[in-house]
Amino acid sequence: MVSPPGKDGKLSPAVLAAAKIAGVKEIYKVGGAQAIAALAYGTETIKKVDKIVGPGNIYVALAKREVFGDVAIDMIAGPSEIAILADETAIAAEVAADLLSQAEHDARACSVLVATSMSLAEDVAAEVTKQVALLPRHDIAAASIRDYGRIVVCGNMAEAVEAINELAPEHLEIVTKDALEIMAKIRHAGAIFIGRFSSEPVGDYFAGPNHVLPTNGTARFPAR
Repeated sequence: MVSPPGKDGKLSPAVLAAAKIAGVKEIYKVGGAQAIAALAYGTETIKKVDKIVGPGNIYVALAKREVFGDVAIDMIAGPSEIAILADETAIAAEVAADLLSQAEHDARACSVLVATSMSLAEDVAAEVTKQVALLPRHDIAAASIRDYGRIVVCGNMAEAVEAINELAPEHLEIVTKDALEIMAKIRHAGAIFIGRFSSEPVGDYFAGPNHVLPTNGTARFPAR
């Protein structure tokens, strides 16, 4: 395993604990494109591997694309995405907070609300403006919302589901009445969070599903 150390030159104890649980035997304190090159081609201290998996920043993603073919990779993952499919039963403040949970990750993260209620859409837009100003990572979240945030209002739920399947988002929240019924109509999404109390951060930090998910519409085709 390779992992970039902190400013103190140490790895996070949580990362080390996870590595031990996973059965990792070798860990190198290195990250970025140079770590990908080391894994792909080997160095005096790091052995060449057969497959490179795991997320990283844009430099890591582009490096993985460059070495693909010389080694296998899991996927090329871009900035994080969230789409929320919501109807009039959703609570605007909660929807806005969930959109911002992705926006604060990266200035290039994408947060999209697909709604069947114009009233909800307007309330969520107001809540996002109010809440983003309170975030510790305000500048990052604000840039993400400005450049990559969208609210789409559809005439009915069938149109909304079609829009979601076209987006094929990395993370999808379904915050509607009859959420389970609607979930059965979703064909393309990396991870689906069903109902008001299943927010995307639950998957990031508590529930434990695979956190390396397809982005940029590639949820249409990666192997499961």
